[in-house]
Amino acid sequence: MLPAKGILYNDIWKIQRFRKFNSIMRQVMLKTKLGTLLAVLTVLLSGLAGCNSATRVQSQDPNFRFTRGKEYFEQGKYYKAIDDFNFVVLNNPGDTRADDAQLFIADAHYEVKEYMVAASEYRRLIQKYPESALVEQARYKLGLCLVQLSPDYQLEQQYTEQAMNTLQGFLEDYPASKYKEEVTKLIGELRGKMAHKIYSNAHLYYVLHHYESAVIYCDQLLNNYYDTPWANPTRLEKAKSLVKLDRSVEARTLLEDLLSRNPKQQIQENAKQMIEELQPSSSAITQAKGME
Repeated sequence: MLPAKGILYNDIWKIQRFRKFNSIMRQVMLKTKLGTLLAVLTVLLSGLAGCNSATRVQSQDPNFRFTRGKEYFEQGKYYKAIDDFNFVVLNNPGDTRADDAQLFIADAHYEVKEYMVAASEYRRLIQKYPESALVEQARYKLGLCLVQLSPDYQLEQQYTEQAMNTLQGFLEDYPASKYKEEVTKLIGELRGKMAHKIYSNAHLYYVLHHYESAVIYCDQLLNNYYDTPWANPTRLEKAKSLVKLDRSVEARTLLEDLLSRNPKQQIQENAKQMIEELQPSSSAITQAKGME
């Protein structure tokens, strides 16, 4: 049997009312969720804005930047440390820690092996803060930078000479420095390198048969670097050139002086052999007497 017409209309009306009610409820729930989400986002954004504002204020604080810079330096984050210390130096030049910050900047560049930049930063500390207690340390480390820049003896020795002069000046101004022993050792090594350079030039001229030039270089070494390990090899080298120039008497005198200095065995043997070769033979002596 078919349902009554009134009953069918009644059911349809209920279904439509239910669907409308369900739609309204979904809209309410959606609005509620969106409202809650918006509220949460508002709170979060407000918090982030507050944090950013606090961070911005903190980043302008020299105390914060100096402390953070030290932490970065100790962690090996040298470029970040440089950024913080530069802020302190540039924005607070009168800060009592400005010289410390400048030293950290130079040290950070030294640690990453940027020796030319580090040398420039050490010089800046020395010039800007001449009364600072850190000047001694800066001058010592400036010398270290120049030592690092000193090339092999075969190349130009501009940085070697600068390093020697800088370290020598350091010893003169700070004779009781705690760095004295190390600086003295470094100067000796640099002088040895300079002597090696000159010796190689003298030997080259000897090989090229330019004996006068070889003697000039030998004299330069013996006058300026007589206390280096290259002094005795140079005396032998000079004697060889003197022989080639027919200045045997000078050569013999030099060789005898060389032997009196107790040189290394190989040099000693070569010197003795040269002296023997300079001795006139018995037949030559007899011939010379006969000519008399």
